Amino acid sequence: MAGPLKELSAVRCFEGMLRRYEHESSTLGGLAMKFAVYIPDAQAQDAASAAKKPRTESEKFPAVFWLSGLTCTDENFAQKAGAFETACALRLVLVLPDTSPRGEGVPDEEPKTYDFGQGAGFYLNATTDKYRKHYNMLDYITKELHDLVLAHMPIIAGKVSIMGHSMGGHGALTIALKNPGKYRSVSAFAPICNPTDAPWGKKALPLYLGDDEAAWKEYDTVELLKKYEGPPVRLLVDQGTSDNFLKEQLKPEALKAVCEEKGVVLNLRMREGHDHSYFFISTYIKDHLQFHASQLTGMLRWCPDSLPSASAYSEGSGKANDTAGKEITCLAAVAFEPKKPLALVNVQVGPPQKGEVRIKHVAVALCHTDAYTLEGSDPEGLFPCILGHEASGIVESVGEGVTEFQPGDHVVPCYQAYCGDCKFCKRPDINLCTSVRNFTGKGVMAGDG
Repeated sequence: MAGPLKELSAVRCFEGMLRRYEHESSTLGGLAMKFAVYIPDAQAQDAASAAKKPRTESEKFPAVFWLSGLTCTDENFAQKAGAFETACALRLVLVLPDTSPRGEGVPDEEPKTYDFGQGAGFYLNATTDKYRKHYNMLDYITKELHDLVLAHMPIIAGKVSIMGHSMGGHGALTIALKNPGKYRSVSAFAPICNPTDAPWGKKALPLYLGDDEAAWKEYDTVELLKKYEGPPVRLLVDQGTSDNFLKEQLKPEALKAVCEEKGVVLNLRMREGHDHSYFFISTYIKDHLQFHASQLTGMLRWCPDSLPSASAYSEGSGKANDTAGKEITCLAAVAFEPKKPLALVNVQVGPPQKGEVRIKHVAVALCHTDAYTLEGSDPEGLFPCILGHEASGIVESVGEGVTEFQPGDHVVPCYQAYCGDCKFCKRPDINLCTSVRNFTGKGVMAGDG
């Protein structure tokens, strides 16, 4: 149980307040722990009146936890990341904890080094005799501090995300994977992806957890992904190409490989020329917060930057993509049988044939027809199938004879194709083209017979 909150400082920043607190942590052996919270103003009240009366549920906000890296405290992100203007605009609470237990009597190694002990808690629960009393940052972040801020801050329960940098990126990824569904989204800057195969991890994990290498794997993103069975998860990771820790410590290539193997959606962006510092973080923090806001609120504030078109409202370029005319591999949520969870698997998509258009979906929604099929109630429902015919996307390539669309066009697919000549197409109130119905009812394209 967390002790009473003591406010240490409060400063105004944009249309919100950054407040720093101290409390006694039972999870960390009764130590005094510090953390900070940035809270946007309630829209209907000024800052002074907001402090005098409880907020209604509509005046609460989603929250994002930030986990900092080696040597950092709760103050580094607040002072260097430049995140508060965006957090305020997106109506997000930011929760900024410390990176480890601190204080008199907290054990450490001698001589003291930057990559272990105080300032380097690795967001785990220690099990060795020397460290298990105080070094329980996993439970502190996911339970004690989580419950504390939800009880005392204007945060909407169930709408929490997590992100971090370096050791904190490792913490954010492993915490999200170890707590499926608890966090709406997760992202990381230069995370330690595979600590069981990196010098930082090989030093810290035995000291905190002992010699059992199976225990180390419980705090390794790559190893956790190998056995992950939770709900679908999307990982957003930015990594600088000039990071001096890239090859030896961070190993994003191991993360990419396991995500490809397991069909996990990973948006790994190698940022040319960027290093490991807060200059790197401050460059892309706005994009990360927009990503989390989109997952927390359902409002489209973010999309991957690797789409064929630079803008969601740009004109069609007409230029063929590198993938035109080729079979491509895509990640799909496939229904293999009725009333079972969808499975993320790689599928092969052939090039468009005569009269066909191949579309890169940007956003997909499930409608009543999809639910009807997944329930096993649709007599025409076939399995396996890919649901989600209500979508928006970008034309990737077109087949022979297609003149109305070109690569780069932004389109909304219809439930059925449209020939324009049959009796149904000529009706203004229906879209069940008879020229293709016999094919789509069997789950095939017209060109496939």
